[in-house]
Amino acid sequence: MRVKLTFTFMMLCLMSPLRAQVFFYIDSVPSKTNVYDTIFMASEINGWNPHDTRLAFTHRENGYELVMPYVNDTFEYKLSRGDWRKVEVDSEGKEVRNRIYYPGTDTVKIVVEGWRDTFEPIQQNSTASANVRFLPSTIEMKKLNRRKTIRLYLPPNYYQRQQFPVIYMHDGQNIFDEATSFSGEWRVDEIMDSLYSRRGFAAIVVAIYNDSKERLNEYSPWRNDSLGYGGSGEEYAYFVARELKPFIDKYYRANPDPQFNAIVGSSMGGLISIYIGLKYPDAFGRVGAFSPALWFSPEIFEYVSKHKRKSEQRIYLLAGEKEGNTMVNDLKMLENLLFKAGYTDDYFVRLKLVPDGKHAEWFWSREFTEAIEYLFDLKK
Repeated sequence: MRVKLTFTFMMLCLMSPLRAQVFFYIDSVPSKTNVYDTIFMASEINGWNPHDTRLAFTHRENGYELVMPYVNDTFEYKLSRGDWRKVEVDSEGKEVRNRIYYPGTDTVKIVVEGWRDTFEPIQQNSTASANVRFLPSTIEMKKLNRRKTIRLYLPPNYYQRQQFPVIYMHDGQNIFDEATSFSGEWRVDEIMDSLYSRRGFAAIVVAIYNDSKERLNEYSPWRNDSLGYGGSGEEYAYFVARELKPFIDKYYRANPDPQFNAIVGSSMGGLISIYIGLKYPDAFGRVGAFSPALWFSPEIFEYVSKHKRKSEQRIYLLAGEKEGNTMVNDLKMLENLLFKAGYTDDYFVRLKLVPDGKHAEWFWSREFTEAIEYLFDLKK
């Protein structure tokens, strides 16, 4: 029996109405593949969940098959056998680039060359700069009764000044280091080093690692019943604004004033950044939302509509036109609601739509410098 996805689920994942189907066929898998293992698609449309039963392949006599409603947008994906320790690799056991689906394709044939767990572990060298380090211990999230791993970037002149702006970022595994990333790194450490050398701008960057099992829950205050995720975002927001930020303010050379503190994220991280920024303007006077997953929690529109600007807060919105009409139209709607809320001109809110932009780390990394220049008013 074919794996079926609910129409609501696929609509929420930026799919077009069900007018056709897309067939994904795995023609060949490594000989060491256990016949009883299930193969899953992990992608942008399910929060990179490697064990999502709604994107599970059916084992056939001649291979594996996944049937989906027609996809009206480009998206990246990988295959796994249930978790990231069993993700696909190349024939030598090395990591492979994300696969890309392009709209207009009805049949996709796939060959899996290897699985990570069938090779001896490969130690990937860290790409993080020397001025990136982990906090000595994890930070407690009191309302959620768990702990967070935090990684910091300290600017080259850290010990020459008393206070610095601070940029807080979600999905911390992807911020500095290819060795820890799950879908590519942003190269924020190299970008910040460049901003310092070219523009004299120095800031601390706080990368908040996600818990892959709780990521979708923590990055939305509202539960998405169709997906079965979300609802812990309020508690996560409290942790960032009322537990983590005071810790950084106390123990590092951070300027506590909100105009010197930014909250930045992409996709689901973009969604929660908007929520955190509007809920805690006394903590974050700068908000960066890259390709925010507004579709996941449409409640965000009502939340923004009830908001009134009470500070000099600035908001930067970014999306790629190749992310689909839903993304573009949602951001235009959000921009309009922010205008009505008092973010009345380019000083307070800026929306940038990029013709070649896709829902991917390389795109967000490329645009990161301009976002920081806008948020912290760095004059050209």
